[in-house]
Amino acid sequence: MVETLKRWLRSGNSRQEKKEVKCLGCGKCCESFGGHLHTSPADIERWQRLGRFDLLDRVNRLGWIWVDPQTKRLEERCPFLDRTGPETAHCTIHEIKPDICRAYPTLAHARRCLRGVFLNIPVILGGIPAGITALFDDLFCLI
Repeated sequence: MVETLKRWLRSGNSRQEKKEVKCLGCGKCCESFGGHLHTSPADIERWQRLGRFDLLDRVNRLGWIWVDPQTKRLEERCPFLDRTGPETAHCTIHEIKPDICRAYPTLAHARRCLRGVFLNIPVILGGIPAGITALFDDLFCLI
């Protein structure tokens, strides 16, 4: 049965309309997790190569970001998130943001943002109840 579900999910149902769901840009995830992140060695190398000392100054000796350059204390949220409206925000370092931000949401988050939206997965519209979609996502975690 699991193999059948895997094949069906991978092939998609060609009679269904498909839509790629993108980030809503609300900033909720960045506000909630932005002060509890780690850099990768690739982040450090990239920021050094680009001369982004404003970013490097916000990394502590253990690799935690975002650290206040004066107090060396972890920030509550990402200092590079620009709130553009009540339901919208903009990442001011999007092109060079940390790898951990690029990878979010991972399977550890069930590929859902804080608002419950599945990200980076094709979603089949029409015909699949939300509860079943959640079940399929859980099955994909096992695959």
